[in-house]
Amino acid sequence: MADALTRIIHTISIVNCEYLAETESGFCYDCKKYPCTRLKNLDKRFRTKYRMSMIDNLEYIENWGLKKFVESEQKRWKSRECGEIICVHRTTCLKCGAEWA
Repeated sequence: MADALTRIIHTISIVNCEYLAETESGFCYDCKKYPCTRLKNLDKRFRTKYRMSMIDNLEYIENWGLKKFVESEQKRWKSRECGEIICVHRTTCLKCGAEWA
């Protein structure tokens, strides 16, 4: 689970942001500029291309914690046919071909 947490952190954090290191949590939601233009643009792209919202993800983490978020995402991105994880960048499961619902 630690590897999954690390991947999630790098996915939802804007790693090159100079303000991110100033936050107590290490997440954008603690930033004085939240939500900044960079995050809004990233969120718009992810909503359009990948059916997910970076801002919604950050709000979930802030309210429920990282562990609950990871558990929720593991359920959300699991193929209903074979149980494998579906890549956010694909519309179908790479193993069984089932479409993401």
